[in-house]
Amino acid sequence: MKRESIPLIDFLKEFKGSLLILTHENPDGDALGSAMALYLFLKKKGKDVYVGCKDEVPHFLDFIPHSDEVIKLPDGRFYDAGIIVDASGFYRAGTEVKVAKRIRIDHHVGGDFYSRHDYIDPKAPATASLIYELIKAWDISAMDKEIATCIYAGLATDTGFFKYSNTNEYTFELARELVRYGADPNYVYRMFSERESLSKMKLISKVLDTLTLYEDGLVAGITIFDRFFKETGAKYSDSEGLVNYPRSLEGVEVAFALIEKPDEGVWKVSFRSKVEVDVSKIAERLGGGGHKYASGCKIKASSYEEALDKVLTEIRKQLQLQKIAHR
Repeated sequence: MKRESIPLIDFLKEFKGSLLILTHENPDGDALGSAMALYLFLKKKGKDVYVGCKDEVPHFLDFIPHSDEVIKLPDGRFYDAGIIVDASGFYRAGTEVKVAKRIRIDHHVGGDFYSRHDYIDPKAPATASLIYELIKAWDISAMDKEIATCIYAGLATDTGFFKYSNTNEYTFELARELVRYGADPNYVYRMFSERESLSKMKLISKVLDTLTLYEDGLVAGITIFDRFFKETGAKYSDSEGLVNYPRSLEGVEVAFALIEKPDEGVWKVSFRSKVEVDVSKIAERLGGGGHKYASGCKIKASSYEEALDKVLTEIRKQLQLQKIAHR
C-alpha cells in the first residue's frame, strides 16, 4: 500500500520537547501495540517520549514489549506535545491530558482533526499499520523484533487474526514483513487468546445468560451488569471482545454489548456487524464512533431499560435507513 508523504515525520524529526503518546481508555491490541511501537521507535531517535493510559494494561496485552513502562494517567505533568493513537480524539483518553500541541494517528472514519500533522487513513487495516508506514518512511533500519511484535499485535488483533473485512492483500504483506523482522505469530496468538482466567470464564457464563435476539433474529445483544464483575471477581477488561458472541449467531446482522459503568454514570455500548449494516452510524448518533463493522459509544440513562431502548431505537433506525429486511 503506497503512502503519500507523511507531514508528521518532519514535525517529529524537528521536535525537541517532551512528548506523550497515549491510548484510548480500556486499550485494545491496536491501541497499545501502536503506542508502544511508536514509543520504542522515538526512543531510538533520542526523543523525550513517554506513553500513558488512564487504565492499567490488561492481562491479555501485558506481553507487548515494554508495556510495563506505560504511565498511569492523569499524572499531572504538562507535555509539549501529545499523540493519541487509534482514537477519534483526545476525549477518548477518558481523563485530563495536559499537552501544548495535539496530534492524532488513527484509521477510524471521522473524529477530531487537530492539524496537518495528524496521520489518518480510514483505508488502513489498523492504526498499527500506519505506525509501520511512518517508521518505513523515516528509518526502516530502526525496526527490530520488539517494535515488529508491537505492530504485529495491533495488526493481528484488529483484523481478528486476519478474519475480518479489513483483511486484504496489504494486510498479509505487512504481516510477512513483520515476521521477517522477528514477530512470532504463534506467540502473539497464545499470549492474546489462550491465557484466560477462571474469573473471566465465569463472567462469560453469566453474560451468555443475557443473550437475547431482537428484530426477528437480525439483532442480538448481551448485557454485562456491574454486579457480574463483583460476583465473579473478573476485571472490566475481561469484557473486551464478548460482543463477538452475539455476532457469531447465524442470521444476526447487528450485535451489541451493553456494559454498565456506574463509576462513570454511563452504559458503554460496543457494536458489531457482519456485512450490510454500518454500525458506525448508530454509534455516531449516540455520541460515539468507529468503523462500519465495529464501533462504540457511551450513553447516559437512568435505568437499564432506558439504555436498552436507546440502543435498540438507533439500531432499528439504521436497519430502516439501509432497508435491511426482517427475516
